[in-house]
Amino acid sequence: MKRLILAPALMLLALAACSDDGGDVDEPVDTAADDATPSQESNDPVELDLAEADGACPFIDSAVLNATTGEEFRFASGGPGEAADDEDPPAQLTCAVQTGEAAYPDLTLFIIGTEASAEVYEDELNDNAESIDDLGEAAYWIVHTEDTGAGPALEMGWYDGGTIFEMRYTTPAETEAATVEGLVGGFTELAVGIAQSYADR
Repeated sequence: MKRLILAPALMLLALAACSDDGGDVDEPVDTAADDATPSQESNDPVELDLAEADGACPFIDSAVLNATTGEEFRFASGGPGEAADDEDPPAQLTCAVQTGEAAYPDLTLFIIGTEASAEVYEDELNDNAESIDDLGEAAYWIVHTEDTGAGPALEMGWYDGGTIFEMRYTTPAETEAATVEGLVGGFTELAVGIAQSYADR
């Protein structure tokens, strides 16, 4: 199977187009699970309304996410939120989604404005990248299996019309890499929906 190592220069390229207060993509995103009350931590189901969360969260279809992963995601938090009517849209939007039962699984999504072209984006990808058809102007996926204390993580990214999308689904420890690879189709469907929702905003 082909593998991709996302070049650091790519993210630097994207961040160069962000506003000064756009945030650091390496900073962890606080989620509602961090501040959950004892009642929220019970086994009672809590409706996940991504449309009510900030940042990139409203672009994620929670039904597709749950169906793809077999998990029930219950908490979401995003930033930096909507710009005022007289302001330009934020250069970077984020979202983190968790089940609330444990740190993993979780999903993070970054939407980053850039002045780079699709050709530059593609040039920064490894020649062994696993490409995805019919998703933006250029798209890839990779499963990370490094020992991070969690299980394998599926990373999916794409470029579309001056915007870079980066999505990462991290699984619990002991998850098999082959299991994560089997989720690529479902996450591609999720990504297509995110791209369409972002275009329709």
